[in-house]
Amino acid sequence: MDSTALAEAFEAHRKLLWGLSYRMTGSPADADDVVQETFLRALKRPPADQESPLRPWLAAIAVNLSKDLLRRRKSRPYPGVWLPGPVEWDTSDYVIEAPQEHFDLLETGSYSFLVALEDLSPQQRAVFLLREVFDHSVDETARLLGISESNVKVTLHRARKVLKRPSYPTSRKRELTGRALRRFQEALATQDLETLESLFTPDAKACGDGGGIYASAEIPILGARAIAQFFLLIAQQDPSMRLQLREINGLPAQVGERDVPETGPRAPRWVLLVEVDAEGRIAWVRSVLAPRKLTRISWEASKP
Repeated sequence: MDSTALAEAFEAHRKLLWGLSYRMTGSPADADDVVQETFLRALKRPPADQESPLRPWLAAIAVNLSKDLLRRRKSRPYPGVWLPGPVEWDTSDYVIEAPQEHFDLLETGSYSFLVALEDLSPQQRAVFLLREVFDHSVDETARLLGISESNVKVTLHRARKVLKRPSYPTSRKRELTGRALRRFQEALATQDLETLESLFTPDAKACGDGGGIYASAEIPILGARAIAQFFLLIAQQDPSMRLQLREINGLPAQVGERDVPETGPRAPRWVLLVEVDAEGRIAWVRSVLAPRKLTRISWEASKP
């Protein structure tokens, strides 16, 4: 297969490879790097078997590159809480109802699921995604990862036990999340501390990921009152904030911008994501401010 034919075949699988790499690494920028490196390695060393499908071969390269990246990341200290990078995509074309027995692309692309995947080891993550999400057989998964079939089965069993499955991003979940965020923004605009506090569960948690570049809530803030006071203080100190609600990882989220220097302690751009309970109260707030985590968010002029 010549380089032109290989490049055309690669492009046909680019979207799938990116989705796999994003779920493996939890970072859109890292997924971009993995896909690019996968293509370069494919060009440098084309497959020996020219007749077999390219998808499994390319997936094997992407998964192993992602595993190496994950191991390096987990071996280094990180300044504060490590959060996945959000991705802007719209679920309006999906019929989002009850989850099926197996995991799907919609569910595993949700932000809360990416957070849950962080509890898995790189090998568990690879086996779980290949088997449960990208529908590879036990035999295919074993060949892709270079391990035995029995190892695949044991690893998948352990991954399922570790993984805490978040609630599915149903239409109802979208409605509750959007409503909670609109009330959150209204309470900030009116500086209404009592209303703001009432939006959270009593044991709510909040944290932020500034990547060591911008100031953030690196140690989780605990409790409705403390979280309400924290965000109200930020709003009072920075009236230049411009906030929008957008579809991020399948659910409404807040995209924020403000007029501050790129090199200062305060982030000029961020994404705030929430998890709500069955009653629509906010149980978790995660703010992503690190620039490398925000490469898949558009920053056109925001409306106040």
